[in-house]
Amino acid sequence: MASTHAGPEIRLVVKAELVHARDGGEDWTGVRDSKTRRKLQNRLNVRAHRRRRAAETEALAAATETFTRQILETEPQIPCWNETRQTISTVPLHQIPKPKAPLIPYANPNSPPPPTLELIFPLTPDHLITLTQYNVLRASMTNLRLLGALHTVPRECVLALSVVPAPTTIFETSPMPEMEVPPSLIPTRLQRSVEHDKYINVLPCGVFRDNLIRAKGSYDGLLMRRDILGALWEGFPENENERTDLVVWGEPWDVKGWEVSEGFWRKWGWLLKGCTEVLAATNYWRGVRGEESLVVDI
Repeated sequence: MASTHAGPEIRLVVKAELVHARDGGEDWTGVRDSKTRRKLQNRLNVRAHRRRRAAETEALAAATETFTRQILETEPQIPCWNETRQTISTVPLHQIPKPKAPLIPYANPNSPPPPTLELIFPLTPDHLITLTQYNVLRASMTNLRLLGALHTVPRECVLALSVVPAPTTIFETSPMPEMEVPPSLIPTRLQRSVEHDKYINVLPCGVFRDNLIRAKGSYDGLLMRRDILGALWEGFPENENERTDLVVWGEPWDVKGWEVSEGFWRKWGWLLKGCTEVLAATNYWRGVRGEESLVVDI
């Protein structure tokens, strides 16, 4: 019987230093001339470097494409009001405008009107209040109307904000009888006897109003007014923790619907002493979001 024994297997392996060589002419391992050898080595090193760069670029592009696709697939779709079409459109989160400039600039007759955005703002579930800051503005104007004090608002501000359909009738509003004013807005004895800034009257907490009146001269009233509606005139902070405003979640005259932002509490907490209703309401809304309660030392 014939032998089937095979001979030893010989494997041919390319030398590691020659993996980027295109042909035998670039094999420098047997070249004795140092100048020629260095020339061949440099050629292979440059080629290796270019191939590594190309591979890294390709891998980065593939990873970026995969990451972007995953983000877009999981990105929430936000309902927004489309001013051009006058309809509600669903927009990816990254396409929603994030205004850092003031949404309602200070009145200046020489300033051109602000450009109109096609997509205005993300809508809240009720599609009525687009931003919590606008809700505070609405609440303030509502409480002024309940107090019969819309005539105290500068006419140019009312016209600029267009908060009512017929601004020419605002200044004919007469004060309502006290019995029609919500109890939370009825002026305190201190309000009746001490001259004070009118913006204080819109706050539905008598203790808070009295604190502001008593502390007159020890705080900057302009800063307080700006902080109540700051984001509308001063622009939105990049960090949510930097907000120093108020939020209204319910009826304007009901203190239970008002919330003090943590930034406002840090800045103006000393003016909230005794304002148990305001703090209770604030901590209720914070609790809904799973946030810790705020405390003011009495």
